[in-house]
Amino acid sequence: MSSSEGEYFDPKTSLDPELAPLRIRHEDILDATNNFAEENLLKQGEKADAYKGLLSRSDVQIHVVIWKYSSASLTFDFYEVVKRISRLKHRYFVSFVGFSDEKSDRMIVMEHVVDRILQKDPIDPTFTWSQRLNIFFDAALALNKVHDAIRSFKILLDTEESDVYYFGLILLEMLYGRKPTIKDVNRYLAKRHFEEEEQLDDIVPPDIRTQMHTKSLSIFSEIAYNCLKKQPDQQSPYMFKHFVRRLKEAFDIQWKHENYVSVLN
Repeated sequence: MSSSEGEYFDPKTSLDPELAPLRIRHEDILDATNNFAEENLLKQGEKADAYKGLLSRSDVQIHVVIWKYSSASLTFDFYEVVKRISRLKHRYFVSFVGFSDEKSDRMIVMEHVVDRILQKDPIDPTFTWSQRLNIFFDAALALNKVHDAIRSFKILLDTEESDVYYFGLILLEMLYGRKPTIKDVNRYLAKRHFEEEEQLDDIVPPDIRTQMHTKSLSIFSEIAYNCLKKQPDQQSPYMFKHFVRRLKEAFDIQWKHENYVSVLN
């Protein structure tokens, strides 16, 4: 047994009072992933496999991503990383859920933010376009924060690509005003690739389209297109940083458009 493996089984470490409330039973993770069923596999990686699941905690069910490491693949202090990730906070969600160390595998469990959003009801139809852009700016900011933290710990989780694709689905849902089908996605990609922004009018609900500044729509549509145009595993890293910048730009343009009179005064 290597020294690193010995550390993970150190009873003193396992009894650390900061870690105790964060530990998740192995049986609960098996239930959440249907015993790591193939249909729940998000990504197979050199260091870890990622699974999505629905974890029951008290009376609440949480959409989660579970990164499953074998003890042989760990090249970092597992418990120290767990502590540091658990301290990450965002005003809209707590990304870290817990960890498991009961078996030979080591698992980090985090909220699957994108999956959770996709399960929610459509956004309030009374929201203005600038309010909707602000919501997506915050979502991109939160996702970028999580992925930045993960990278800073040098953990190879390899799921940012999936989040990018699902984020694109949510953006498209905003344009359609309903959950998009595969047919919707393909139709949108064809239109966005071959036509001008103004020709998306038959996609965007009229009451929202009349609010939109053309440049704001163009930026938003560009982001959705870039999320969806490739398969998830072909997306480039650090895309959420770019999304944050572009959504902020789209929001600023739209806010000025909606508040033109007050800005002049």
